[in-house]
Amino acid sequence: MSVICRSDTFVDVVQHSQENGHARPDVAVSDWTTDDVAAWLNDVGFGSYSELLTNQHRVDGRALLHVTESDLRQPPVSMKVLGDIKNMALCISQLKASTSFISFVLFVVSRSVRLT
Repeated sequence: MSVICRSDTFVDVVQHSQENGHARPDVAVSDWTTDDVAAWLNDVGFGSYSELLTNQHRVDGRALLHVTESDLRQPPVSMKVLGDIKNMALCISQLKASTSFISFVLFVVSRSVRLT
């Protein structure tokens, strides 16, 4: 399994996703469907967990932004592979950070447009 977010920036992940027809840059992560989350999991190298997270546990974008390492370790998810737990937590953390950064940039841009 190759985890793309381990060494790449979020911009690289989005570019990789767009090249493969999976990213939805026009949709905020919090508005992602379970299908979008499944595509993201596949894009970042965790497609094997797609069924578990998106079908069995109905993790959509809003829920994904609140998933913690503890959630991944404990029931009902109960992931068993330490590397997968740590790497997925890192990918989710990077996704959260990029979402916050994008929101901040959009806020600053909207404020500067009003000021001019």
